[in-house]
Amino acid sequence: MLALLAQAAPAGEWHDGWQLAVTTITALTVVVGWLHRQSKSDLKSVKDDLSVRITDVKDDLKTEVASAERRLKAEITRVETDLKADIAKVEADVARVEADVARVEVNIAEVSGDLKDLKDKLYDDARSQAAMYQWQLAATRPATGEASPRQSPPQPKQLAETSTS
Repeated sequence: MLALLAQAAPAGEWHDGWQLAVTTITALTVVVGWLHRQSKSDLKSVKDDLSVRITDVKDDLKTEVASAERRLKAEITRVETDLKADIAKVEADVARVEADVARVEVNIAEVSGDLKDLKDKLYDDARSQAAMYQWQLAATRPATGEASPRQSPPQPKQLAETSTS
């Protein structure tokens, strides 16, 4: 632009140069103004677009959070139900084991009683055998006057009362 003015000044056409400069500056001002308005419009459009996108993302996130909450609540409910069923099963198993333990304790008591009875019977049988052995021994020894070989063998109760060995 200045080059055109510099050429126009020596030729005396400076007036046309100034007109050209003013026209060019006006055109540039109009173009810069238009670009400025356009950039403002574009910025507003971008801002509006971003606001819409942000709102959409917020809405999507709210929907996803609500969906996740529903899934988690359903999962928690399912786990609670499973745990309650497992607890009931374990309690039933414990009750069965306790019943089995009670039956075993009764059986142990019965066996203990049977063992005591068997021990008593074996003890009585052993005493009876010992009495019989003593009677046979006494029968084979010569009589000293007190007991004769023709006496009947002593009974186990008599033996228990008289025998100390």
